[in-house]
Amino acid sequence: MTNNKQIKLYLLSGFLGAGKTTFLKKLLKHLSNAKVGVIMNEFGKISIDGILISKHGIDILEINNGSVFCSCLKQPFIEGLIAYSELPIDYLFVESSGMSDPSNIEHILNSVVGKMRGKSYDFQGTICVVDAIHFLDQVDLLVAIEKQIAASNLIIINKVDLCDKETLNQVIERIMDINPVAEIIKTTYCDFSFDFLDGNIPVVYPIEETECCNTPTNRPVAFTLGVNGVFDKDRLLDFLKSLADSTLRIKGFFYLKDGWHQIDAVKEQIEITPTDIKQDISKLVLISKDRLPTLQEIFKQWDKRFTEDMHID
Repeated sequence: MTNNKQIKLYLLSGFLGAGKTTFLKKLLKHLSNAKVGVIMNEFGKISIDGILISKHGIDILEINNGSVFCSCLKQPFIEGLIAYSELPIDYLFVESSGMSDPSNIEHILNSVVGKMRGKSYDFQGTICVVDAIHFLDQVDLLVAIEKQIAASNLIIINKVDLCDKETLNQVIERIMDINPVAEIIKTTYCDFSFDFLDGNIPVVYPIEETECCNTPTNRPVAFTLGVNGVFDKDRLLDFLKSLADSTLRIKGFFYLKDGWHQIDAVKEQIEITPTDIKQDISKLVLISKDRLPTLQEIFKQWDKRFTEDMHID
């Protein structure tokens, strides 16, 4: 039995480590009394963010190992949209991978129309989370970031507490150069009102849709490091710091002397936080633009600090 009420659909974008999952967790808490679906997309073969969201009792569809806007994963994404259209939910949130280019989201949604056996979607727009600290260094190097900004209706500049006023003004100016029509909100830890869910923040049409730049040939490389043992926090921190120049993002779960910890690193910003999430072994997902040089650096830096044998997939 299907419900003909339209599902409100939001796309969440933002580069690696900007704060998308933090925003999504707070959004789901705010909507704890509503029926919500989530599609999570990660570049790595294993899901880290999906584990964090599932911990809060949310059923999610995970599409890993690429971008849902790339030809390699577009079909599973469409099938997921069709499947969710048959469920009695009020909202569907799609958290795209950090390197995704959502320029063709409207085309994908239009291609779903006519295939759905359930109710249709009311696309509310794209929300992009921006890392105020690293944005200026990344935007001119990575095409996907500019595409994310250009395709957005609402832009959340996150981590403003760690950013000086001059840099923040430059970030805002650069964003407005790319997309002058989107609503811009400045936040710390993605704390702000969720009034946009009630239509209080106007949804504007972003810059004209363009061809998606995500292809199997230009995708970043995701390594999965796995290891057994009990590890020292300071040594692990030193290892993560040593990879700041080689990686775009590192995240995962590691077993230290005082228990399990969640790892979240973007360049020199590294967080090692106690967690009650337990895994079979310690695992890290390391995302990089280069395969062989990064792989060699990972093994080199590991062997300098640890005697335990680790493996990489």
